[in-house]
Amino acid sequence: MFGSLLLAAQTPQHQAMPKAGNANGPATPPPDQDLRGHVVRPRASHAGKRVEYDLYVDERTVNFTGKTRLAIAINGQIPAPTLRFTEGDTAIIRVHNQMSVETSIHWHGLLLPNQEDGVPYLNTAPIEPGTTHTFTFPLIQSGTYWYHSHTMLQEQSGLYGSIVIQPNAVKYELKEYVLVLSDWTDHPPKEVLRYLKRAGEWFAVQKGATQSYGEAIAAGYFKDKVKQEWGRMPAMDITDIYYNKFLTNGREKGYFKDAKPGEVVRLRIINGSASSYFYLQYAGGPMQVVAADGINVEPFPVSKLEIATAETYDLLITIPPAGAAELRATANDITGYTSSYFGAGEPLKAPDLPRINYFQMMREMGSMGNMAGMDMGGNGQLDPNGKGMKGMKGMNMQGSSGGDMPGMDMKDQQPNQAPAMPGMNMQNGTLPASTTPSPQTRPMNEQEKGGKSMGSMQDQGGGMAGMSMGGGMAGMSMGGSGGDFTYNQLRALNPTTLDSSRQWRDIRLTLTGNMRRYLWSFDNKTLSEADKIPIRRGENVRMTFTNLTMMRHPLHLHGHFFRLVNAQGAYSPMKHTFDIPSMGTVTIEFEANETQDWFFHCHILYHMMSGMARVISYDASPQNEFAKTGYQVLKREDNAVYPWADLAVHSQGAYLEANLSNNRNALEFEGRVNYQGNYETETHLLRYLDKQQLWAGFVGFDFRDNKTLRSAADAEGGNRRTLENNRNFRRQAEFGLYYLLPMLVRAELRTDLTGQLRLRLERRDLPLSNNVFMDISGNTDKEFSLGFRYMVGKYASLSTNYDNQYGWGAGLTFHY
Repeated sequence: MFGSLLLAAQTPQHQAMPKAGNANGPATPPPDQDLRGHVVRPRASHAGKRVEYDLYVDERTVNFTGKTRLAIAINGQIPAPTLRFTEGDTAIIRVHNQMSVETSIHWHGLLLPNQEDGVPYLNTAPIEPGTTHTFTFPLIQSGTYWYHSHTMLQEQSGLYGSIVIQPNAVKYELKEYVLVLSDWTDHPPKEVLRYLKRAGEWFAVQKGATQSYGEAIAAGYFKDKVKQEWGRMPAMDITDIYYNKFLTNGREKGYFKDAKPGEVVRLRIINGSASSYFYLQYAGGPMQVVAADGINVEPFPVSKLEIATAETYDLLITIPPAGAAELRATANDITGYTSSYFGAGEPLKAPDLPRINYFQMMREMGSMGNMAGMDMGGNGQLDPNGKGMKGMKGMNMQGSSGGDMPGMDMKDQQPNQAPAMPGMNMQNGTLPASTTPSPQTRPMNEQEKGGKSMGSMQDQGGGMAGMSMGGGMAGMSMGGSGGDFTYNQLRALNPTTLDSSRQWRDIRLTLTGNMRRYLWSFDNKTLSEADKIPIRRGENVRMTFTNLTMMRHPLHLHGHFFRLVNAQGAYSPMKHTFDIPSMGTVTIEFEANETQDWFFHCHILYHMMSGMARVISYDASPQNEFAKTGYQVLKREDNAVYPWADLAVHSQGAYLEANLSNNRNALEFEGRVNYQGNYETETHLLRYLDKQQLWAGFVGFDFRDNKTLRSAADAEGGNRRTLENNRNFRRQAEFGLYYLLPMLVRAELRTDLTGQLRLRLERRDLPLSNNVFMDISGNTDKEFSLGFRYMVGKYASLSTNYDNQYGWGAGLTFHY
């Protein structure tokens, strides 16, 4: 099935692990060494055992779906080999690029010197074809981490692998397995991004998620659908892409028959997907969460755990007395899953999750919009200046600081009121003092002790009463039946509050986006428009994020761990990646203890490549030498030009629409021709004028000659008046405005150099059923057209249309 791809990395590797209680109870993390005083040293002073790896990056053919496709492998493997170290080792990793294009490797979650971080043109020079780059850095932490390409979309093609760092102070006796979750598309990733940019419908068709008017009427949601489009909202979805397969360690199904009945094993789970969240369920009973993002937490049981893109979790599971228990990872849009079976014998299946009711989700979103008075702004995001944002005040989807909710007093959880505790010790996932918050000198109050006050704020699942922390607002099912796990259940082993004597810097960012044009940004600006966030070494940084989009975003900060402020107050967990749900607010805090520039971005690969990224930049720090000239390459990546076109070949004529666009500009062409030699073309160069891209100004040219529609005198050229500026003959430059009206109707008002005005209204892609779409347009020149398309594939539709000048026709429409 896998063609020429060697998947040697799938063989489970076992390590000795410390005892973790028994099958009936959670693991009790043993004490670990105190790493205060450790810092990342220059490579010349590295100490400890040298552990060396050679990684050969090349292209390989794979077959995950029955179709042979080109992928990127390391040492012939997808995923790449597991790199194993012990805390205190020095890693020496030689990356050999055997491809014809440049590549890179980022060490996700590792604390290391800036020049070793692996982001090309920012921290590390790109690894050019035919060259080798050697990474050298000390391992000053332990836990579960991973590595992946940070070059364009290479991660989606298979360039990712796992890292396991054992603690140096303790030894374990549990068997362990590393599971790398991923998603796979048979389409080239660059083509996937181009298709998202053109707002193509095929991914939604494949998922049954077009949310058409026909389906809305049948299900009793017609008014909700009209309300949605009246607010200029495109159809909602959980994810952007339809994936052909979901994989664990490169396989749809994996079997671990060496796991013995009654045995407790440790799972190191890494979400190495490009853009998928997963629900984890185990058929053998509850799972014990013991670590998040490589850092140990107080253990707690869950029946279902949602893992965001780029996160890692360590879980303990018990092997059943008989049979092979399934650990199922279901994509959160419920379009597929990947399974791992532990034990021998008959398979014990994990429960199926129900399909998503998109119309119910649409209604609940609409109800929340009414509740808060939200203006959706025409592109699938809240208007941060709208009156309704006042109604969102105090709503913190993380259950953390800043809340105005009744009965909730979060004052005692602020960072300048920390308890007196010894230095932080994260055990199997330790952080050095250079990243670990400093201890404070105040006795814990009732909330910080986990006493009655804190208990009254939590439900049985660990979240705040009445709020679903796992994704979306209260009562909303954002995927399947929701999740048992919430971030509020994550509790650090020791206090994580920062040193209150340090100066604080507060940074607030809104997550913004345009679902129609597939732009993702912070504060309505992409990386190419606003790149750096300045901070100063030695201060505490608090970042507060509000997600105004209809999508979820896993945000990752390079080179740092941060406090994910939650209901645990002083014991908020340390992480490097966090999920922020739609309309949610999340606060993180970290000690600015580095220098130079560090990348911060959404880890949904296509969101990052569309602009949702920033650079955390330390003041007065020198740039890496190659970044002085190469940094502009990184900044320009989100502003690439993408083409698309639709060509309808019908019985009465041919119709072409083509587009070249980047973030703020577009070149649009529209033309038609029939078999009598009549033709019309319009070409417009436009620029979007407002942050929500509802308005656009354009200049262009209208060139047409409908010969057979003119009078006989016109056809003979005897009547010059008929060759003047009119709907059948035109040679005119023009300029005007576009505006997106409610119901996603595009209005065009233009004038030419003779002063003639024309108003045109157009609605494209109106969904009538899951596969059937309608286009309709008319203008004040009394031109009218109506068309229908039945999509049979990503690149083709059966189509018919009526044009009041060319008549009825039918044929095929080709999509690019």
